[in-house]
Amino acid sequence: IGEGFKIAMSALDSGRYSVAAGAVGVAQACINASVTYATTRRTFGKPIAGHQLVTELIADMVVETEAARLLVWRAGDLKDKGRPNTRETSIAKLYASEAAQRAADSAIQIHGGYGFSDEFPVERYWRDARVNRLYEGTTQIQKLIIGRFATGIDAIA
Repeated sequence: IGEGFKIAMSALDSGRYSVAAGAVGVAQACINASVTYATTRRTFGKPIAGHQLVTELIADMVVETEAARLLVWRAGDLKDKGRPNTRETSIAKLYASEAAQRAADSAIQIHGGYGFSDEFPVERYWRDARVNRLYEGTTQIQKLIIGRFATGIDAIA
């Protein structure tokens, strides 16, 4: 008795963890699609992956996706050990969902006009990434949770 709030928060943590893991999957799919497209689409006699700005977009996607993956693993490790993980799960959910959105934006940029076409999967990845920023607490809610852990002051009123 009296454990309802704790149970509810634990359920939200599990949901946030799942959303974060899914966001990493979306970001990885954006990388895979972008690398495939960039190594096969040719302009000016070479694959577009040979253009510095395209390579930079892909590199940023890889770095952010790997960072998100590590944050998800960290939250999962705490969860597996039965330790409190609300802070880490909120950090993972916030970062992974935002990284997935940036990866999807970059994937569309790399694909150019085809990025909005259903000929390529990146238009769907963008929608998948966007909704991850809403599920199990918006980006702004995650920031409030993380800020509460950092300051000890609850700004959620």
